[in-house]
Amino acid sequence: MRYIFALLCMIGLASCDDPAGTLKIGGKDFSESSILSEMMAILAEDAGIAVTRRINLGSTLVNLESLKRGDIDVYAEYNGTGLVMLGQPAMTDGDAATERVRSLYQPLGLVWGKRFGFDNNYGLAMRAGRAQELGVESISDLVSIASDLTIGIEENFQSRPLDGFGPMTARYGMSFGNVSVVSADARPQLYDTLLAGDTDVIEVFTTDGQIADLDLVLLDDDLNFFPVYQAAPLVRADALVKFPQLQGLFDQLAGKLDAETMQRLNSQVDQDALSPREVARAALAEMGLIDESDGLQIAEPIIIAHSPFVAADTETGRALRAVREAYPGRRVLLQEQSDPLAALASGDMPIALVTAVEFADLGANNLPETRPFEGVGVVGQAYLHVIGLGDTRRFSDIETLVTGPEGSASHRAGMILAAGNSGITLSPQSDLTTGDAALVLAPIGSSIVQDLLENGRLLSVTGWDQGDNLVRYPQLRQARIPEGSYDGQNTAIETLSSQMVLAGPVVENTDAVGPQGPGASAPTDVAALSNTTVLAISNALRSDIGLDPALPGAAALTPALPAPPAAVNPSPFTSVLTAIVFLLFGWLIWLYARPERR
Repeated sequence: MRYIFALLCMIGLASCDDPAGTLKIGGKDFSESSILSEMMAILAEDAGIAVTRRINLGSTLVNLESLKRGDIDVYAEYNGTGLVMLGQPAMTDGDAATERVRSLYQPLGLVWGKRFGFDNNYGLAMRAGRAQELGVESISDLVSIASDLTIGIEENFQSRPLDGFGPMTARYGMSFGNVSVVSADARPQLYDTLLAGDTDVIEVFTTDGQIADLDLVLLDDDLNFFPVYQAAPLVRADALVKFPQLQGLFDQLAGKLDAETMQRLNSQVDQDALSPREVARAALAEMGLIDESDGLQIAEPIIIAHSPFVAADTETGRALRAVREAYPGRRVLLQEQSDPLAALASGDMPIALVTAVEFADLGANNLPETRPFEGVGVVGQAYLHVIGLGDTRRFSDIETLVTGPEGSASHRAGMILAAGNSGITLSPQSDLTTGDAALVLAPIGSSIVQDLLENGRLLSVTGWDQGDNLVRYPQLRQARIPEGSYDGQNTAIETLSSQMVLAGPVVENTDAVGPQGPGASAPTDVAALSNTTVLAISNALRSDIGLDPALPGAAALTPALPAPPAAVNPSPFTSVLTAIVFLLFGWLIWLYARPERR
């Protein structure tokens, strides 16, 4: 019995989660921390050390306390956070901060390793077009206009006493007109609000993958307000004794990870839905620190094609957000095409951001011929901007009208204008400053239009309701550019507008079974959007405006019709059955009412 009891004890010890020879690695509950923890775990395993992963363990406090108790042996920490956790003020000098935390944590039996090489500080970011429109490059540039702007922040940043929102605005001497606060769990929503135009500026971490993905501008912290946060391994001293090779393994990562690299790795987890482990393994192989024959398998991104000039920040942001919701776990990118619907027809891209005029080709007698595409959701409105250059003061003075390249939205709108004005010659080219006037079809507030107005003026387009223009060209509708839409614009400008939509290939009726059911398939070599995808995009756009009646719409967006009334003349079987029921009721009534027999 003694031998059996000893054997059972040995089996029990062998089945424990944390045998004596196992390195326990923790980590915080966000992607970057998980990636760094996986890198350390993979390097240890590659060196023959058994590893127990406690990645995504929780907050800074949870990880630090677990490290002190010995529940974990190491996790990735930031020197700025290390100072704050011991009640010390954070620093803007990374070297000084590292030396300080090393001296403070040594008495606790904790050792700071060499830094990985990147800073992940707080920062402020804006859409590129919005920053250019306002002339903002640094945080100080916001001071004079902050009262007219909305900033989006996370609640933890709002409450931080030393390097949070209140101290930041006090240091820079500014006050924002509106502050939108989200919870820590909802932090990714800050990017959604920025894309939707609900906020002008948002608080970010400087290694967020969305900064590069969305081509955002990271504002320069020109007063060096934000403390430095540089990541490094934080290890128990007894773990370094137990595993003597551990320090050398982690030192291999010293200086190997810069901010751009971490943005890319974070994006692969957050946007491409890859696991931190496979992202970390691929990165280590790329750095030559482990042998890995298989590369990282990343799904091809979803490309949204768009016409030149037409893609303003708010509209492209709304389109990006909607398509990302419809394709979860896939990277979504924008790509300029002179004729985006032609790119769609080739099968190279599944979806396009276009205007209503791009749905039609001018054929015989200058009448539009419908192209085989359909709208799946309304994004916004594009306005016809005709900018007189040089001595051109009136629309009637135009002889040469410069548009974008052939096939673009601006060029197609120019073709329609020229069809009703025989004296206008179109000049399709990218340089818009070479003719009597330039035509830009874009949302109000276009930075391209604003640049052209430095040496030009907006011209009114009037008389469109005369003749049969409204019938011949329903893709262009009368509109007005409000006063003050551009610097120096003192009056409202009469013009035309065209609805902006997300579009996909039209579904043709065939005998095949396609993504929208039997009898529906896409044109050859073109992938049709499924009903589920169409509805997901439409719902994500959250637009109260319906698709322009001049445009063909996706079948999934067709309103459900009420059920037709029942047929007046039912089938013969139903008629006979009804007659039998009436006879049965009549017989029962007779039985009840007949005289009682005596």
